[in-house]
Amino acid sequence: MKRTQVFVLGALALLPALPLFAQSSSNPFEGMTRFTGTVQAFAGHTLTVSTENGGTTPLELPESLTITKSVPVTIGDLGAGKFVGCTAVEGSDGRLRATECHIFPESMRGRGEGHNPMGPPKTTMTNGSIATMTNGNVEGAKGDGGGALLHVSYQGGAQDILVTDKTQITQVAIGNTSLLKPGVRVNGAARKESDGTARVQFLNIAP
Repeated sequence: MKRTQVFVLGALALLPALPLFAQSSSNPFEGMTRFTGTVQAFAGHTLTVSTENGGTTPLELPESLTITKSVPVTIGDLGAGKFVGCTAVEGSDGRLRATECHIFPESMRGRGEGHNPMGPPKTTMTNGSIATMTNGNVEGAKGDGGGALLHVSYQGGAQDILVTDKTQITQVAIGNTSLLKPGVRVNGAARKESDGTARVQFLNIAP
């Protein structure tokens, strides 16, 4: 899986819903545009997606495309040693609070590793291994309930990230085209080629 594909997974849920082929505002995705919608049909290499505004768009799927599937899990599924991607917002106290965390399979370990800014202000994406995880009332001062403090390490650094009951946590698995059935929710990113074809760069089966 390409480095940009790992970052896109975290960014998709973070960004507001956009029409297909609206310009991305984040440099790591320059030249790519995100999409979200429902599978209408899949035949050959063409995926037709019904968008949230009522339109339909054909997308070309490369043979080498890696398809992922996200399944909702809980804080209890996080743990030391797991490779994760956490989108977080820096609070006024300087602490990073996760809006979402994705637990990646072993086959994706090390991909996109690092701590990088996202499009919105004070928002980052951290891909790395959970070195330690402390359970407890990490948000008690604000009355936000229990959660966990993750110490996520990556080559060249580490970040402490707060995960609460407000954080969306998913387990990412490798999927295939057999999952692309009518009615299935998908999100991803595509790049428009010179001939007008929208070629998918990343495709995720939404939970």
